[in-house]
Amino acid sequence: MLDGQRVIDADGHVNDWHLDWGALAPGVAPEHLPRSIRDDRGFRRLEVDGRVLPEPPDDATAELDFTDWQQVQERRIRDDRFWTPRPGEEDPHLRLPDMDEMGIDVAVLFGGHCFLVEAMVERAAVAVPTLHAYNTYLAGYCAVAPDRLKGVAMLAIQDPSAAADELRRTVGEYGFVAGVLPPHHADGTKLSDERLEPIWRAATELGVPLCVHTIGIQINPVRQLIEHHNLGEAYGGIPSMLALGHLIFDGVLDRHPALRVAFLETGVGWVPYVVERLESSYEHFTLKGRELDRSPEEHLSAGNLYFAAEPDERLLPAVADLVGRDQLVLGSDYCHPEGMCPFTMRVLAERDDLDEDLKRRILWDNPARLYGLSL
Repeated sequence: MLDGQRVIDADGHVNDWHLDWGALAPGVAPEHLPRSIRDDRGFRRLEVDGRVLPEPPDDATAELDFTDWQQVQERRIRDDRFWTPRPGEEDPHLRLPDMDEMGIDVAVLFGGHCFLVEAMVERAAVAVPTLHAYNTYLAGYCAVAPDRLKGVAMLAIQDPSAAADELRRTVGEYGFVAGVLPPHHADGTKLSDERLEPIWRAATELGVPLCVHTIGIQINPVRQLIEHHNLGEAYGGIPSMLALGHLIFDGVLDRHPALRVAFLETGVGWVPYVVERLESSYEHFTLKGRELDRSPEEHLSAGNLYFAAEPDERLLPAVADLVGRDQLVLGSDYCHPEGMCPFTMRVLAERDDLDEDLKRRILWDNPARLYGLSL
């Protein structure tokens, strides 16, 4: 608890670069599984399906040198404000005291480099066993404290039927509370592609949400225009903004009106602007026969769309008024630099421009409803 307030971390992370993939996926050919490596700058990556992920930095990000890890930690801590990295990203026993210090009762857990397997690997024969192995690992991690650690399934967009089966397996066998997809695949497959219908149907049948989680600049359509690492971080959420439009305009949310969808790690300040632009476009340019069951603004007000705020977003009070108080959650991003760990939850809780009712909803009520948690 945080000063008597129960807290759900709607977006925490674990590492997956250290895993023994062969042990997690016995019988799978080694060429169908990733291998953990360090590049010449000391950065940990996955070598998978003939490529290195995340893709090595170009000259624009040459300042990201990880060969001297102690120096990296000192540079990123920034006057002792942030924790980064933390051993709890790999060891659940060490995560629990960090959660206690942060005031987090329950953490909903997402992966690391496996996001790139979802979003960039082409062959289903590689993505399916890799993500199956990761989900099995995550289940073991969560089993250390099942009331406090909740898993989210990585799903292979490359094989939607297998992804649907994997969602059923992880929810049924392990009690996972959601599935996660990239905003789109690097090959151009959008979340509204009709081939993905098995995933949306499975989530609806199981009553669990699907989360759209940004992966930064790696598959961003404006990547070729980015000439600086900071620009890549600043504009990393563009794919998620596009994904919201695809889900609305291509009818996914109409076809699955009970489906809950969460957009994570892009902040919330963009939501009123994008939805207003979608509504205006729908009102003025929709051709006869292309009408939706609900307009973009009606989909927003239906209550099935959730958005993860940053704890210090100045626009948060206005977004709560425009988007709705019941659709905002907060993720610690444990333990990435932008997540403000260990102060994430306290920064929001101590804001004087948010009333106590809104804080309670963001910290507990809304994520509990999103993830179907009754604790």
